[in-house]
Amino acid sequence: MSTLAQAPLPVWRPRLIFGMLGAGFCAILYQSWQTQVEQSGFLRAQGQQRYQRQLPLPAPARGEIFDRDGRALALSVPSSTLWVDPKVFAQQQARWPELAKVLGISPAEIGKRLQHSGSAFAYLLRQIDPQLAARALALGIPGLHEMQEYRRFYPSGQITGPLLGFTNIEGVGSEGLELAYDHVLRSRAGQREVLRDNHGHLLSSAPEHISHSGQPLTLTIDRRLQYAAYTALAAAVQRFAARSGSAVLLDAHSGAILAMVNYPASNPNDREHYDPAGATDRAITHTFEPGSVMKPFAVAAALDSGSIQATSHFDVNTNCFRVANYCIQDDARHGTLDIGQILKYSSNIGAAKIALRTPAPDLYGLLSRAGFGQSVGLGLPGESAGRLPADQQWGPAAHAAIAYGYGISVNTLQLAAAYAAIANDGVYVTPHLLLGQRSNERQVMSASTAADLRKWLAGVVAPGGTGFLAAIPGYTVAGKTGTAAMANGKGGFHRHQVNTSFVGFAPAQNPRFVMAVTVRDPTQGWRYGGVVAAPVFRSTMSVALRNAGIPPQGGTAQAIRPRSLAEQQRWAEGAGDVQH
Repeated sequence: MSTLAQAPLPVWRPRLIFGMLGAGFCAILYQSWQTQVEQSGFLRAQGQQRYQRQLPLPAPARGEIFDRDGRALALSVPSSTLWVDPKVFAQQQARWPELAKVLGISPAEIGKRLQHSGSAFAYLLRQIDPQLAARALALGIPGLHEMQEYRRFYPSGQITGPLLGFTNIEGVGSEGLELAYDHVLRSRAGQREVLRDNHGHLLSSAPEHISHSGQPLTLTIDRRLQYAAYTALAAAVQRFAARSGSAVLLDAHSGAILAMVNYPASNPNDREHYDPAGATDRAITHTFEPGSVMKPFAVAAALDSGSIQATSHFDVNTNCFRVANYCIQDDARHGTLDIGQILKYSSNIGAAKIALRTPAPDLYGLLSRAGFGQSVGLGLPGESAGRLPADQQWGPAAHAAIAYGYGISVNTLQLAAAYAAIANDGVYVTPHLLLGQRSNERQVMSASTAADLRKWLAGVVAPGGTGFLAAIPGYTVAGKTGTAAMANGKGGFHRHQVNTSFVGFAPAQNPRFVMAVTVRDPTQGWRYGGVVAAPVFRSTMSVALRNAGIPPQGGTAQAIRPRSLAEQQRWAEGAGDVQH
């Protein structure tokens, strides 16, 4: 029996096997390293996209806005927003027509909104009636959900529209006070992290970012006076077929803005018919040459500089007072007038002569201290500073014209604030809108000059003055009319386009309220400040005095009508307000 010798294995074979096993082990280790270390962030994110969702929590209510007595001017009311989980909701396309019928939209619109959405969240309809949302949810369509939101509501509508502005659908301030104080009023939405299974069912959730409510604001505005001023202004704009109007009512001593209105105005609650032009707060954004309402400031500068005395008289008995190449005229011929009469009859010639006696730096300084040529500083969007040229730029004609309101541009709020200095013993108090806010003060003119002006301006509203239609029975009223031809942009003026104004305060010798009214481009009737703007003052100021509990003064009430038809026509024509 023979024995076969077994051949030895090749040396390379075990080495090959061990090498292959080692390479495979290394490949497994490398793959594990990539999966658990290098690609862990990416893979976790992919898993979270499939099962984890970041859903917004509804923002709490935006801060409310109140008037000085706690009446709501802007508030947020609950509404419902329908949203969908696109991955789940897309599988229910057969039921979209059913949902579309309930919501009053087309199935195509539903598909369009999903097409432009993200992968985890899509708005279907926002800020709708909660009852409509309930009917949609009652269909039980998977992937359809509800979220509570708030929409802004303004109880006074267009009456406060230009002042308050409005918010967009995201609850962000877009105009007016809503924009200026958006950082205070705006609420902050939170975010919720949810975990769902493959069928879209909620497994767990936890809040990630907490929602924050907006802070409320309380304004100096009195809603009753805002309504009274708005209705009176609207009536004047409509009656005289004017382009627009604005009015501001101030507390004479504190600078608190009690009413600031514009007409026409848009209703921020009616977005379907919303006119952006009606959102403009013309009381602070629109500037104009003010006309004769500037005459008291020329008088004040002359008195304080010693250029004239309170007893001075001026000869205005001419058809043309020529300054440089310009002819200054009055609408009615007068003889010699004292200062009170110059204001009462609104003599352009008298005002020009007073200004030309006053050094230009003194007149410029007083106008600047009275707030002209600089923003009041409310912080509202679009607020204009107007224009007050430096006195070094004045020639003799400009020096004279600025006394009766040409060569300078102002807004309605600036006029009210400047006249408040006359009412407040010569002290300018910066107007403000937030209740409790402190105002800055500065001396504009001497207290004695302010007292003289109050006396003379009361004569403007008395029988025979250009502002007799501003008189309030039982009260003494002081003020000044203004009628200024509108510039045509070519170095001249429109022949039949004017800005009409009245600015005044009451009671005359112990003022409580100051009001400025401007009506732009009236086209019907007598187009003068004493006819168009003064009645707006009378109507609103009557309500303000009554609401403040200020009793009528003793004695005979001021007359509100002149004594003859001829006098009525002369007074209504402004007695020198207009200078073309």
